[in-house]
Amino acid sequence: MPVDALLDTGFSDWLAIDKQDLDGLGWVYLGERTMEMAKGEAKFDIYAGKVRMDGVEFDIPVHAGEGVAEVLIGRKWLKNRRLVVDIESGVLTMESA
Repeated sequence: MPVDALLDTGFSDWLAIDKQDLDGLGWVYLGERTMEMAKGEAKFDIYAGKVRMDGVEFDIPVHAGEGVAEVLIGRKWLKNRRLVVDIESGVLTMESA
């Protein structure tokens, strides 16, 4: 299912979602991790997730937590994607590197 996501350069991992969004995804629970967030420490459940971006499927760890307002993609995507900012048109894209 397609979703809009927010690039959060302050998030050092791959993907964060709200726990309530896990229903129906069938991802496998891997464990728990505490992370330092802007508002302080937060606990996240970690799942083995499958994500498709630009037609390519990735197996990544997904952080699921309480109160994650938007789907967040983090800095790890920038290891295999190129961030392109077009200020004039107001478009930000992540392209294959």
